[in-house]
Amino acid sequence: MQNIHQNPSDGNFRLIYTLPIGHCLNGFEIEKVIGKSEDSIVYRVWDHHCKQSIAIKEYMPFAFAIRRRDMKLTLREKKSEKPFQTGLQNFIHEAHLMSCFEHPCLPRFLHFWQQNCTAYIATPFYQGVTLNKFSVRHAHLINEHWLYQMLFPLLSALDMLHQQNYLHCDVSLDNILIRDNQSPILLDFGTTHKTTQCLSDETEITLRSGFTPIEQYTANEENQQGPWTDIYTLGAVLYTLIVGHPPPVSIVRNVEDRYQPLATLRPAGYSLSFLQAIDKALAINPAERPQSIPEFITLFSPVLQQSSFNNQATLFSSDPR
Repeated sequence: MQNIHQNPSDGNFRLIYTLPIGHCLNGFEIEKVIGKSEDSIVYRVWDHHCKQSIAIKEYMPFAFAIRRRDMKLTLREKKSEKPFQTGLQNFIHEAHLMSCFEHPCLPRFLHFWQQNCTAYIATPFYQGVTLNKFSVRHAHLINEHWLYQMLFPLLSALDMLHQQNYLHCDVSLDNILIRDNQSPILLDFGTTHKTTQCLSDETEITLRSGFTPIEQYTANEENQQGPWTDIYTLGAVLYTLIVGHPPPVSIVRNVEDRYQPLATLRPAGYSLSFLQAIDKALAINPAERPQSIPEFITLFSPVLQQSSFNNQATLFSSDPR
């Protein structure tokens, strides 16, 4: 990889952070910026060889790097080197994980390469919007039936990760893409790690108010992370879609729990068993939550358990990837 150590004051850096439209990147032509986060940019690009659009994610931590006129990244200041490199290793780890897993609800890995003093991941271009945007634009569509159709494919994908001793660690409204056919894609493997991994000061943890469980705030032997961690975050997603706001912050709940159970609120149109399952997933004590995806599944209707979870391969067999 090229040296990231450059002088941002030498007049060669760009004031815009994205690659320009029409720029050729490793044989792909930049068409449009379709997403940004604090550490990455996602482009829709044209693959001239395959004659189709694909998506490319670029590692670009805005807090630590800027772009030169030659498109290479350079550090904002020397002390940014350590966090930049830590983030880059997490990005490379994300690419490795994506190449290891194949599931209809996970992004399909196409390519990975390093260029411009950074790194890139290519996946198919999925038409759709984040669940966050979908819930605003199509709030009238969200009901128990629709949530079941979204939920069980995601549970199947998470169960596959858990079976290989991995946790996603950041299931959220922004990390679930709802495709035009309304099937979900679980995004962002950047915080995924082994369940046996010991968390350190350099372990990247995304904290989302109302969505992050207590064990991610206070990682220690008493609050181990496991499948129940992803189950909590998924429960928070469902709670938000039903009620309209996230549950109370878990670290506050740990002191004074003002969580209002859905089974008590009884929002119209939702069965008691469905609401109770979500309440169970949002238990503040990790030991009181379902300990695995199969255990979580048992809390739902037996008919839906069999038809929606066990037959995902049938449901998505005709879904183009």
